[in-house]
Amino acid sequence: MRRGGPPMMALDPATVPAFCRVERGARGLRFAPTVAPADASASPGEPLRAMAAAPAGVRRASIVAEGKLVLAAGTGVAFSISAPRMQVIHDRRPPGLDIAIGAPGANAGLLRSDGGWRAVVLPSLGDVAADLGPGPVAIRGDGRRIAVVADGAIEEHDLRSDDGIAARHETSADALAYTAGGTLVVAVGSRVGPPGVSAGPGSPVVELVAAAAASRLAALHADGTVTVWDVGVDEPVASWAAPVVTPGGLSLSPDGTLVALGTPDDPEPVAVLADAADGAQVRRIDGARVIACAPEAGTIAVAGDWGCAWLSPPEEDR
Repeated sequence: MRRGGPPMMALDPATVPAFCRVERGARGLRFAPTVAPADASASPGEPLRAMAAAPAGVRRASIVAEGKLVLAAGTGVAFSISAPRMQVIHDRRPPGLDIAIGAPGANAGLLRSDGGWRAVVLPSLGDVAADLGPGPVAIRGDGRRIAVVADGAIEEHDLRSDDGIAARHETSADALAYTAGGTLVVAVGSRVGPPGVSAGPGSPVVELVAAAAASRLAALHADGTVTVWDVGVDEPVASWAAPVVTPGGLSLSPDGTLVALGTPDDPEPVAVLADAADGAQVRRIDGARVIACAPEAGTIAVAGDWGCAWLSPPEEDR
């Protein structure tokens, strides 16, 4: 585990358009404009400014601790990165590490490596709970509770207590998530609902996420469909074909209006922000693997093999 990290990257001061590609320029990393895709939103994202970037190769990223940190995972390594300065504070390299999931409201997250899942505290990335098995797993937004599928049941563990299992649901699930209100929600087959919901027909859910500040969920299905759900509603409120279908980069903006999709392991990386209502592309960055939305409206973290950057509206627009 390392304290501190590589120096900050040089960034081109040009604005970042809604549709762009990452490239190296004479003045540093830049986001060069590209042609809008055919399914671009009628209201694309406003131009942003690249504020800072860390030269740490990243394939997955979550904004945690109410926007103060980024929990990121590269190939075999997890990073705690300060925001918005984008300096690596710590890294950790358990064998086989490939996925990191953050708690949006706390300095906490989950890491998956050869030994299965573990819960960690940020920024040190030290273990809070280990040997959680292969999952699926979820962490509550406040970082105080985790849910794990184990032995055909769903176990919830209170990380503030040594009493063991805080709740046990005698049912399994294909994916888990905690809502903004702290309620556990599961996916079984194509359906999303409380633990015990019956499996729905159609393409199964392979990834499930919740908005940090709204009663909304998004699911990626095996056939590349995205469904958007309001908590407590039995049927999706929207369904559309994902412009990016690689599992592992799904997230929601805090208010639930935007769905982020990425390509953690694709040979041709691209990351997209889509309108949750219809899937229209609001922002697309070729050469990036993941986009994560910050609590501050319009601000995002963007990452790829080149590093991890913090983008926000220009000062004059705030």
